[in-house]
Amino acid sequence: MILVRTVFQTEWGKSTELAARMVEFEKTMRHEFGDGVRRIRILTDLSGPFHTIVQEIEVESLEEWERGLAKLFAHPKFQEFAAATGNMMVNGRREFYTIEN
Repeated sequence: MILVRTVFQTEWGKSTELAARMVEFEKTMRHEFGDGVRRIRILTDLSGPFHTIVQEIEVESLEEWERGLAKLFAHPKFQEFAAATGNMMVNGRREFYTIEN
């Protein structure tokens, strides 16, 4: 099992709006990733760098991640989401972890 963490830094005051849109978009993500996704969580900061949002997705394998991501990027709803939220983000990174237990 793999944990994919995508960490976003948003423009000042945009993290609440972006987090809400990400929660709303979760259904589309689950559909495109299919049975390969076990869990999706959206986290917002309580400490550390301000205006941080973390998206965690648990998938069976890196192959499942790549397959789901390709389907997601091709989905019209993703195009709408990206257009509506892209200007809210300052920077970000993606981390991959093996879940050991």
